[in-house]
Amino acid sequence: MAARPFLDCRGALCHASRAFTLPMQPSKYKVLEELGAGGMGKVYKGLLIGQSGFQRPIVMKQLRQTDDAGHLRMFVDEARRYAVLDHENIGRIFDFDTVDDKLCIILEYIDGWSLIEYLERHRELRRLPDVDLSIFIASRVCRALQYVFERSAIVHRDISPSNIMMTREGTVKLIDFGIATQSGTRDSSLTGKPAYMAPEMVVELRADNRSDLFSLGTVLFEMLTNERLFQGKTTAEVLEQVIAGHHPSPRTFNPAIPDGVMAIVRTALQRDPTRRYASAGEMGAACEHFLYDKGYGPTNLTLKQYLHALFPEFKPPRPLTREEFPLVEPTLIPISDAPSSRRDGKEDDKTPVAPLKHAYNVAVPPPDAPPTLAPGPVGPRPRRLKTRLRPR
Repeated sequence: MAARPFLDCRGALCHASRAFTLPMQPSKYKVLEELGAGGMGKVYKGLLIGQSGFQRPIVMKQLRQTDDAGHLRMFVDEARRYAVLDHENIGRIFDFDTVDDKLCIILEYIDGWSLIEYLERHRELRRLPDVDLSIFIASRVCRALQYVFERSAIVHRDISPSNIMMTREGTVKLIDFGIATQSGTRDSSLTGKPAYMAPEMVVELRADNRSDLFSLGTVLFEMLTNERLFQGKTTAEVLEQVIAGHHPSPRTFNPAIPDGVMAIVRTALQRDPTRRYASAGEMGAACEHFLYDKGYGPTNLTLKQYLHALFPEFKPPRPLTREEFPLVEPTLIPISDAPSSRRDGKEDDKTPVAPLKHAYNVAVPPPDAPPTLAPGPVGPRPRRLKTRLRPR
């Protein structure tokens, strides 16, 4: 058998093989526009480009200073944390790669709105956000936090309106694990947004899973009242309020808040972590009991309809035409003469299903009126059966 020259390092061909390099391949990622900037880098909207015209919108989180060892370590740690997370209510990671000689985390592009935009639109319309939907959003963030903590004992440390997104389909997403850390870790400096920090994050420079629940409590307070819980002209003033643990009642700004919601807010905002909910799962269960114990409540579809009424200027994307994205014609299989799937030869049971007693509907009011969520009948009420007990 003839020898393979590129594997024989005894001759001159060895030097040629070492000098041989493959040509640089064009990047499969294309930057479209800048979405924002932070302390470590910038965030861009981009495209993942594949074969035969395949394109998928993505988000690229780019590290600005690769020569800073501390920032580089945090950036790599963030990518590793994202890599093990896969949950409906968490923004997903796709890749960790170099784009235009910059290290990038490639993330899911969330087509929708942030909680900041949601609250700002209500302020523009001079309306308070719906109470039930505020609890619904908080319950989905609880699901994400519980999953993260069970999966890897991670504390987010940056629960705030800018890191909670809602898709056009009404799915709530928790994003940005840039400063997340292991539960119980102590830092050498303050980490997070002052107005949404738990007291122990300021006093002890320590955070655990209950710290995230305090932060979520501040976000819930803001959703219920459209007012930030801790306000001040300077960071020092805000931190003093956080440490003091004194804050106004949500009913000061929204008297219509039910007792059950008040109990959730009070428990989440306890200054002492031991008096808060023990886990995100426990807080989420309290939220869902309030929402669904009456037999009906909001869903992703409810939030979707509410968002589309709140942001009527945002239209769904136009589907591609055949010329823009040609499709392969599918093979059609006629089914008119197909045999019945039942082996006994009997017809399928076509007994009508009894209608639901209630449906959760979204009323789309004019801009000057607050939105309402109300149960409405779907069909005729089922007839009650009278039963008489006979003694034996």
